[in-house]
Amino acid sequence: MRKHRYAVGQAVSYAEDYAPNDIWRGGYEIVYLVPGGNREPQYQIRSADQTYDRVVWESQLQEDLGVGTMRLNGHVIRFPQS
Repeated sequence: MRKHRYAVGQAVSYAEDYAPNDIWRGGYEIVYLVPGGNREPQYQIRSADQTYDRVVWESQLQEDLGVGTMRLNGHVIRFPQS
């Protein structure tokens, strides 16, 4: 069983697997650590502007530092979030 990298209450950014150019969206909080068994850890995350929670893989998360990021052609571009 792999150990979770993030903790309950931690602010994270999230990127959907199918989002063009891996656009990271901030403003999510970890609300539950989902047991992953032998697979990649999963997390239940919540955003203040949505009425539902998401369950996502650890590879879809990064620590939220209040800066948006986007990957484009292998380069990371950072921009202030509004």
